[in-house]
Amino acid sequence: MRGSVTPSWSQRGRLLQLAEDARAGLYRAFHSVSALRVHGRLDLTALNRAWHLLQRRHPVLLSSFDREKPLWRLDPAEPEDLVRLPAPAGADPADLARQELVRAAERPFDVERGPLARLVVVPVPETTEVLLGLIVDHLVCDAWSRRVLVRDLRLLYDREVGASAEDPEPVQDTFDDFVRRQNDYLDSEAGLRLRRKAAERIASLDRPPTGRARTLPVTRRLDPESYERLTPVARSVRLTRTQLVLAALDAALADLGGHFPTATTMVVAGRPRADLHGTVGWFASQVAVVNQARHSDPREHLRSFQTAMVEALDAARVPWPLVVADALPHRFSSPLSLPYLSFNAQPLRMRAALRPLPFAGTEVHELSINLGQQEGALLSYWVEEDDGGLQASLRYKTERYDEADVVALWESTVSHLDRFVRSAGL
Repeated sequence: MRGSVTPSWSQRGRLLQLAEDARAGLYRAFHSVSALRVHGRLDLTALNRAWHLLQRRHPVLLSSFDREKPLWRLDPAEPEDLVRLPAPAGADPADLARQELVRAAERPFDVERGPLARLVVVPVPETTEVLLGLIVDHLVCDAWSRRVLVRDLRLLYDREVGASAEDPEPVQDTFDDFVRRQNDYLDSEAGLRLRRKAAERIASLDRPPTGRARTLPVTRRLDPESYERLTPVARSVRLTRTQLVLAALDAALADLGGHFPTATTMVVAGRPRADLHGTVGWFASQVAVVNQARHSDPREHLRSFQTAMVEALDAARVPWPLVVADALPHRFSSPLSLPYLSFNAQPLRMRAALRPLPFAGTEVHELSINLGQQEGALLSYWVEEDDGGLQASLRYKTERYDEADVVALWESTVSHLDRFVRSAGL
């Protein structure tokens, strides 16, 4: 990986956000974080060697950006050592160690020089445990890439300590080549046609800027029995259960109206080809789901929503920042002011795929580290399948909503899910 390339539109959007934040005197970490609690003997010298190998194996971690042109520099920086933080002292050592890891995750990267990743170790006093944090700037990493990095780091570590001779699978396609192909397609005749179609579908989102505000969460849960009742309904309309939740959310937005947006965006993984499954980069994006033919009848609503879902997925080749740039060019310089509601689902199979395996001689448990809302949505609607049910976290902007608004949105979503089940005679 050498030379330079025009950044992807997702990267360009993020670089503009960085520039705007700098002018406003703001800093917000937009980092992809894998945090692990490791119990057992972890050879930090061997881990450091494995970390150097990992950075060279995935040189996007060592890349940098010229924010003015913009340009993505592919000539790699030198790998950095893992960061060993001192054991914190205090009454609750485990919580203090976690706080140290969060601070390390929030620390900015030098985007114009690189590297764009760091590996941090925090000992937990009075235990045989350490907290391990793999932190990468979102410019070159998404959730699937975190899985790739943690998997490869484990394999490289096990080889370094002599516990395994297995090598990580070869990287079949590189992220920089993917970005080149994506840019070429988006400027082609076929790409321009798809861009125009995608831009037309979000024109209704053009509303006055909302500015920046503090976000707060509301958490709710759909019990396993209620969630299982959705399975035959989802199959009958060729949707997943999480997409059925989005359909119910769409109906709830129509019911509540007012200051709720009329459309949602849905996160898509962006890795359709198998030869990209071992590649590290920022593939994930969003698509706008605009149901322009909502119906009061549940069955008709589901049919119109499925049409909207198909149209949204057809447009997935156009990155969300480019959709904004084409449809609302005056907003692209301030993408965080776009009023919309985002929907992010993590099915159980994805959670299983992202679950880390232990390093040789250790036990590993994941830690949840949330660095805050990083996008412009008025409200982020996160759902995760777990133990047969569904966990929901609704993060809302306090300048727009209060907790009662968000609770009403969740309750209306659940009510529409019940209507879907009843309409199917179940």
